[in-house]
Order: sequence, then structure tokens, then C-alpha cells
Amino acid sequence: MADPNPNPGAFLLARHGSDDRFGAAGVADRSAGTPMAPDLKFRSGSVTKTFTATVVLQLVAEHRLRLDDTVQSLLPDQVRTDNALSGAPITVRQLLNHTSGLYDYIDGLLPYFRRLDQYWPRDQLISVGLAQPRYFPAPGTRFRYSNTSYLLLDLIVERITDRDLRTNLERRIFAPLGLRDTSYPLAQTAIDGAHVHGYADVSLLLPNAPDPSRFDVTAFSPSAAGASGALVTTAADIARFYRTLLQGRLLPPGMLRQMLTDTVPTAGSAPPAVAYGLGVYVYATGCGRAYGHGGSALGYLTYALNSRDGRDQLVAHTNWNSFADSGIDEDFWAAFQEGYCGRPGQIPSPSNSKD
Repeated sequence: MADPNPNPGAFLLARHGSDDRFGAAGVADRSAGTPMAPDLKFRSGSVTKTFTATVVLQLVAEHRLRLDDTVQSLLPDQVRTDNALSGAPITVRQLLNHTSGLYDYIDGLLPYFRRLDQYWPRDQLISVGLAQPRYFPAPGTRFRYSNTSYLLLDLIVERITDRDLRTNLERRIFAPLGLRDTSYPLAQTAIDGAHVHGYADVSLLLPNAPDPSRFDVTAFSPSAAGASGALVTTAADIARFYRTLLQGRLLPPGMLRQMLTDTVPTAGSAPPAVAYGLGVYVYATGCGRAYGHGGSALGYLTYALNSRDGRDQLVAHTNWNSFADSGIDEDFWAAFQEGYCGRPGQIPSPSNSKD
């Protein structure tokens, strides 16, 4: 007899040159019992940041923007005497590499939460981030992850191109790369087509919900993440994006080099990340440095690792993530490391974070 309440699942997609390997366990949909499969869509969380950063760096390469331009000069109407932009100038570079010091709006959303499908206007989210004091007053002095920075980058892209970020992503990345299963939904809470359902412990958000420790949160509004984490995609599309990026087909060589090497140490973030560039993490693995990003969304946890030339890749995903210290990451990370390097690694498992 089938388990009426199966556990959520996980998968690994490993690519070494032209050799693809896929492994999965558990289910993509607990109610239907649908097994995990490589072509299912899912919410990728902060993997979105590399996509957003690529658009920004394309604008820099086109001489429409400079990394040392300040937010205050680009977005003067966002500056008020009573918000965080009234302090020392913050540059585009500091938004990209999380050294702005701006408060992370995600940490301030709970008091405003009403329901899973609640639509969050970008301006409201930015206001939450700017209403609190900076984590540190001098931008550029240290790393502190902040989703607020990427919402400001979204607004900068829109001002410079006179097109929203979705249009820029579609024209500059999705269409040229043939990422047919990747989209940037904001108002739409349903995921089109076959997809992974996300599950989370919603005891704090919805204390009276049935089965609150494994609650289906697939309909959680992506507007809460925006440019920092709203992408819906597949493992194959993520791998294609990073391989194309790292092989120099989205950015000029000098700009790509700067993206990967203009880094700051990530002290206090989840190991094995050792540095953060311009929209990418640098990871220490048992087989050398890797580049990519993690993505944490309510109900979904994703990691993407890539060699410098994009030849060796791994996309790992699990559809249970609660933003709480649940202990789920240890086994997941061990399998992730083994899939990327082809052997068990000697690195510590990551703590939960908003990466």
C-alpha cells in the first residue's frame, strides 16, 4: 500500500562535459505521489540573483551604467532624510556584492504577512528595507547578505532601460539561450506546467494549518522575492544558463572576469562559500573552487555549482525548506558535494541561510 503522506524529495543533476547524470528520491507532489523528475519546474530562490546581476553587468558593458555609480545619484527619489539611503553613498558594485550594509527586507516581512498568495509591491518591500538602520554605516567594508540590494538593482535596470526586469531577462537571457522553461512571475502564484510542489514548516505563519510541518506552500507569492529570488525554472535551464555565462557568451571577457574575481570574503555565511563576487558565490569544494549560487525560497532549496569553464556542473534541489534550523542540509550537502566532485567531499555542511 502506498504511503498516503510521503516525504518531500530531492534531486541532483550532474554534468561533466557532455555526460549527464540524474538522481532523485522522494516525491515532487505529496498528494499525488508524483516522483521527482529532471524536467519539473521549481522556484529557484536566490539563484535569480546571478540572472539579475548578468543584466546589470551587460548594461555596464554597454556603457549605460558604471559599477561606481551611486544609488543616490541613480535613484534620487528613493532618498529621504529618514531612511537608510541618507547616509554614505552606496555604489552599484556594493549592491551586487552585498557590501551595501542595507537591512534585508525579508527579515522585516513577518508583521505584514496575511496569506500565502499575498502580492507584495516592490516599493513596499524596498521601503521595509530602507526604513531600518544599516547593518553597518560604511558601505564596502564587509559582506552582509541583503535582498534589499537586488530590489534596488531591479529599479535601476528599469530606470536605465525604460523596461521592467522581466522584459530585460526575456530579451537578454531567456530567449537567446532558449530557456523555454524559465520565467519571472510576480503576480502569478500558480506554476504553469508540470512542477515541483514546495513544502515548509509554517507553524509561525499559519499556526492553525493542517500538517503545518509539511504544508504545501507552492502558491506562495513570488512577488515577495522579486529580483532577488522570483525565478521559476528547471535544473536543465539553470545548468544551461551558467555554462553559457561562464563560457563568455553573455558578458565580454573582462566583465565576466570581474564578476568572478571582484570578490569579498563571506565571513559568517554558510560554508563552503568563501567569497562573493558580482552576483555569484565562490565555493570551496573537495575538487577545487566552484562558482554559482544557492537559492532558498519558502518550500524550496536549490544549489548550483560550476567549474570556472562551465564544463563541470551540479544543480541540487529539495522541495522542503522552512527557513528554520531543521538539520535537513547535512545529508543534502553531502550528496551535493559527492555529485559535483564525483566523490564524497571533506567540507562542512552549510548552516541554513538566505543565500
